[in-house]
Amino acid sequence: MPPQVVVVGVGNPLARDEGLGLRAIELLQARGLPAGARAVDAGTDLLAILPDLADAGRLILIDAMQAGGPPGTVYRMTLDELLDRAAGEADWASAHDLTLVGSIRLALSAGMRLAPAVIFGVEPAEVALGEGLSPAVEAALDGLIEAVLAEVRQAS
Repeated sequence: MPPQVVVVGVGNPLARDEGLGLRAIELLQARGLPAGARAVDAGTDLLAILPDLADAGRLILIDAMQAGGPPGTVYRMTLDELLDRAAGEADWASAHDLTLVGSIRLALSAGMRLAPAVIFGVEPAEVALGEGLSPAVEAALDGLIEAVLAEVRQAS
């Protein structure tokens, strides 16, 4: 059996568009993932679930990502590209316990092995106290889900 593809959603559903990763996981679970893939809701603490990902042959992470594009822009980057892009940035500027980048940096510095990873992000329109995604991010969900499913099929 090929190594498992694990899709992980990160986010805070009480901070509007920061809940994107969790909403994406809900939609992926409702649609169903191909055999050999599973979806995981990490909530606001990716670091807490990293040990549970030991069987992953490939990781796909989903989170809101402020990268300067218009709200609703879908981004795809490798783990190395994300870490390069975030070089020098603070790890605590997030509605999560640690940022996605901070969690990954901490795991790597502790010697944890991470499977090859791809990160999908969507540019948020609103990160503030409240529930539900903004219209721009909600409108980007279908394209995001299709991109993630294509990545899962390619990795399976």
